[in-house]
Parts: sequence; structure tokens; C-alpha cells
Amino acid sequence: MPKTKSFSIAMAYCGAVIGAGFATGREVVDFFTAYGSPGLVGVLVATGLFVWAGIVILNITHQEPVYSYIDLLKYLLRFRVLVVVVDLLFLATLLVGVGVMTAAGGAILADWGLWYPGGCAIFLGTCVTILRAGGRGFVKVNAWLVPGLAVMIVGLCLAKLALPVVNLPRPGVYGSALLYAAYNIAIAAVALSTLKGQLNKKAAFWGGLGGGLLVGALLLAIYLATQSGGHSEIPMLDVASAVLGRWQWIYQLTLAAAVLTTALANMHGLASRVTGKSWYQSGLVIIAVMGLVISQYGFANLVGLFYPLLGLCNIVLLAGLCYYSVTRLTGKLNR
Repeated sequence: MPKTKSFSIAMAYCGAVIGAGFATGREVVDFFTAYGSPGLVGVLVATGLFVWAGIVILNITHQEPVYSYIDLLKYLLRFRVLVVVVDLLFLATLLVGVGVMTAAGGAILADWGLWYPGGCAIFLGTCVTILRAGGRGFVKVNAWLVPGLAVMIVGLCLAKLALPVVNLPRPGVYGSALLYAAYNIAIAAVALSTLKGQLNKKAAFWGGLGGGLLVGALLLAIYLATQSGGHSEIPMLDVASAVLGRWQWIYQLTLAAAVLTTALANMHGLASRVTGKSWYQSGLVIIAVMGLVISQYGFANLVGLFYPLLGLCNIVLLAGLCYYSVTRLTGKLNR
């Protein structure tokens, strides 16, 4: 049972991180591939940050009275005014995030011939249906989808490695790795902080370790595969085109699944924060309606708003996680 829990938690962690930007390869190219060979160091640094943050967040959620991200913020930040400000940032980020992922899902379905608003509605309806089971539904769907996503991404990237490599050295790879990890840890924290009922001590450790390492492995695979290109808007579709030819639509399914897992993390985290258990499903419907409205603003326009908000959230969250880790370490050393 613990092994099953650890696997499911690791998949939920990875699923919260693998969104539209990750699965398209755009984030990896911008934050790592653009630096050429030094980008590999950045991938390793980011992997370490994901492992550390996952283990710390899951341990806090397991050991303390943490049931949603607001409880996590109160535990880490302590100061009431700071908690209120960061909470408002998280609420805005999550709601815009639902809109961003809905816009991405709607765009993918529109590419298959569906009317864009109708595609957005179908995407949100799928999310609400999956999340009717709450945290269990969120964990279960990630346990099914993420292994397939990982296999598809790694398989495509391995098939692409025979192509020539282009190095584009630039300074600042460490800062880029820190910024990348910071961008992605907030959504993961929101999702993981709701999983208290799914955790035990072993699952908290191995789920954080396994999820962080899997994210790192996928980062590495995409980094290596995009060394010879990565200049298009969606680099991984170029990889899919080179490897799969006219069958590249298979990777579009992978991309749709990646968008779905992150949308679920946003919706579940937001509904857990603003509603009680008795109002959770009603909250999901309201969030879906608001996400549908926001998604009509367009994917590219929303990304410009979404990432700055997410970065603001993470600066404070990472500081809180660092403070917690240092105090725990110094406390153990002083015993």
C-alpha cells in the first residue's frame, strides 16, 4: 500500500508541473536549451529544487494541520498580513491558471475542428467530472495519465537525439534554473497541500523524491532533444514531426493530457481553498464558468499575465520553504 501511495503522489506532483509550457518544450528551450551545454547544469539544479520542495511540502502537509494551500502559507509565513497578500496572489494566479489551461485545451480541440468556445466548455466539463471525487479523483487520474505522458515525451526525445547539436552559450544559467523551479513549484504546492488524506510518512518522502526526479528526467530529455532546434513556438511538435511524421497528432493528445493535469491541479487547489467539503462540487462549477469566461481572452495574452503572477507567489513561498528547512536543520544540529 505505501508503494502504491508513493507512486500516486509522485505522479500527482509531476502532473501538476507538466502543463502546456512544459509539454510544448517552450519553457525548457527558454530556460535551459538557450544556454547550450551549461543548460545541463541548470537542469540538474532545477531537479534538485523540485526534489527538495516536493519532500518539504509533503512532509509539512503530512505532519501539520494542512488541508489546503492557505494552511501551508500560514504555517510557513507566520505573519498575517503577508499571508493575506500572498493568498490573494495565489487566488488570482489559480483562477487565471484555469483560464490559461482552458484556453490551451480549447485551442487544441479547435485545431481538430471544434468551435473554440465549445472546445473550452468540453475541456472544463471533463475537469469537473474528474474532480467530482475530490483529491482522490485528482490523484487517480494523474496516476493513469502521467506515466503515459512521461513515456511519450522520453520516447520522442530519445528518437531525436541522433540529430546534430547546436550550442548557444549565455550567462545566468543558475538564475534561470531558480526562476524556472520557482515558476512551477507554486501550482505543485497548491495541489500537494490538499493531499493530507492520501499521505503517510513514506509516501511523503518517496512521493516528493520520485515526483521531483521524474520532472527532472523529463526536463533532461526535452533539453537534449531540442539542442538542434527549439526556435519554433512549440518545439516539441517539431520533434514529433521529425519522429512521427503525419502521426504527430499522437503528441497533440499528449499535450492535451498535460494541459488537463495542470488544469485539474489549479481547479482542485482553488476549490479546496474557497469552499468547504459540502460546497466543493458547486465551487468547481463556479470556477469552471469563470475559467470559461477568462479563456476567451486567448492563450498567448493570458500567459503574459499568468507567469508574472506565479513568479510573485513563488518568491515568497520559496523563502518560506528555505526558512523552514534551515530552522529544522539547525534545530536538529543543536540537539
